Amino acid sequence: MPTGLRISLPFRAGVRRPCFLLSLLAGTLLLIVGSALFADPLPLRKGETGMTIVTEPSPSNVDQFAASELARYLNKITGASFAVKTTENIPAKALVVGKAEVEAIEPDVAHEQLGDDGFIIRRVGDRVLIAGGSGRGTLYGVYAFLEKLGCRWFAPNFDFYGAGGGEVVPHVAAPAVGDWNIVERPAFKWRKLYIEEGHSHTTENLKQMIDWMAKAHMNVLDCPIDYQHLHHTEWDHWRLALVPELRKRGILIEVGGHGYPNFLPQEKYYAQHPDWFGMHDGKRTNDPRVVFSTASKDAVNTFAANVESYLHAHPEIDILDVWPPDGAEWSTAPEDLALGSSSERQMLLLNHLAGVLKSDFPRLRLQFIAYETYTVPPKQHKPDPGILMDFCPINRSFESPLYASGYEQNEQYFHDLQGWLDGVIDPSKITIYSYITKYAWRSLPVLIPHLIVDETRRFHSMGIGGLATYSEPGSWATFELDHYITARALWNPQMNVHQVLADYASQRYGAAGPAVLAYLRLVEEVVPHAVGIPGTQLTVEKERMMIRDFAPAAGLLQQARAAANGNAAVQVLLSKLDQSDQYVQNEMALRLSLLLNSQGWGNRRLPALSDLLAARAKIINADPTDGVILHDGRIP
Repeated sequence: MPTGLRISLPFRAGVRRPCFLLSLLAGTLLLIVGSALFADPLPLRKGETGMTIVTEPSPSNVDQFAASELARYLNKITGASFAVKTTENIPAKALVVGKAEVEAIEPDVAHEQLGDDGFIIRRVGDRVLIAGGSGRGTLYGVYAFLEKLGCRWFAPNFDFYGAGGGEVVPHVAAPAVGDWNIVERPAFKWRKLYIEEGHSHTTENLKQMIDWMAKAHMNVLDCPIDYQHLHHTEWDHWRLALVPELRKRGILIEVGGHGYPNFLPQEKYYAQHPDWFGMHDGKRTNDPRVVFSTASKDAVNTFAANVESYLHAHPEIDILDVWPPDGAEWSTAPEDLALGSSSERQMLLLNHLAGVLKSDFPRLRLQFIAYETYTVPPKQHKPDPGILMDFCPINRSFESPLYASGYEQNEQYFHDLQGWLDGVIDPSKITIYSYITKYAWRSLPVLIPHLIVDETRRFHSMGIGGLATYSEPGSWATFELDHYITARALWNPQMNVHQVLADYASQRYGAAGPAVLAYLRLVEEVVPHAVGIPGTQLTVEKERMMIRDFAPAAGLLQQARAAANGNAAVQVLLSKLDQSDQYVQNEMALRLSLLLNSQGWGNRRLPALSDLLAARAKIINADPTDGVILHDGRIP
């Protein structure tokens, strides 16, 4: 059965099959009887009382949370009360949540290949069964069930959304379940959000993000131990508050990021052991961007011992990133160069560390990174079988898919990626670090839903294990659509992207949906090709054409505002699109002015350039807390 698909099948009960003929006869009878029994939908409430929600007598934390979420949202949908009970005596009419209880009714569920994240939703008589391969899968099943009733999870309920919120919950007096038999499982094993540089993180908005992650079927949150060893974005800042939120949803915890210096800090060791550190321009240096001497046994052993100590103090970690510093320079000491390329040195260090940690941390996964100057796979040393990898095409172009020809940097990255797949590492152990909401985009609305789906389809066909992306609350409203589409594509890359986009626009923007959808299509067609972001090729002729093509944008947003008249929630959302549109219009005009200046029009263009920069400052500073623009010092 294809992964990541929602499958509605005729009713089938859990029966033993002693032989093919009896199975066929029984199945035929059950289909006939089932059709008669389930001709009418099953109502979920009677009067002011909803159907009882049942879990096993001692449910896991995740199953218990799943049942409580089901009760909470059904109450919001209907206004009725839905009681949650833990019992072995399952009522004749019940919503049954959790694998153990469901298998007691339907033993065949045990044979479904659900993995950790797959689930079933099945009607059996007057009962509705929701179960996953794990508690996390059961929770996904609950949210999928609620989605079938009309709920949508477009974004976290960040405070800046105000009346717009992040989700849609319909008001339905009498929801009912038909002949549902749904089996879903994800296409990608690893579906990650990174909270790396942390320019806008707070404990509260990270909790809101985690809540959305489960609803969007994301399963890994990755936080730095201490980003770049700058003591700004640290796991320990949020650990006590976030671990309970992550655990009750079954979301995996990945910690690390760019962090060699976290385990061999220069300020602690350099004075007494300069030989442990890397060489630059013929001298040992305590520059944290220079990788320590991985040829030094004492340095490596101290590094490994400090990793081990950190893990003993942080037992919640499921995946540990062991990455060089961002912008790393690899030591040029002769003994380090003798170990081979940076990729070879990274493998030697990781494999040694894996051996050290194996006995004390048998369930821990280590992850390394293929990035910057070391995306080329090693020729001599392969990663140990349990080690994971992030492949990071940081300087790629988003004017075309990564695998498409025509952009030299994209072609090189894709060639390197294929090299890793050629016997170096199992592709299922690779996560693509996607850069879908890249910091260097300066909060410009680079919306690329079709490209996201196109690439995830290709990555899935290659057997790639997952995909990750940045997630800053400070610019989430700008990139909301990309986050939403990414989550859905990682679950099912074969989805009908046109239908998903139409549903998004309709459910999120109501009567304004058609105009908003037309606007978003225009943004996708123009912005990635017309703004000053890495990988985009700009010329005067191209910029003029893009400005001309984007001219209808303001009119479409005006149509949307008129259609949303009186809907305060939609007006909030449209105000954020309007600010992004002003920013893009300014950016394109500015880029054209700069291009003309470069061709000798400088004296005549300087006043216009000054005016554009003043307008940009006004746009950026309009409201620094509205989720549109991330204020991190990179926007001039």
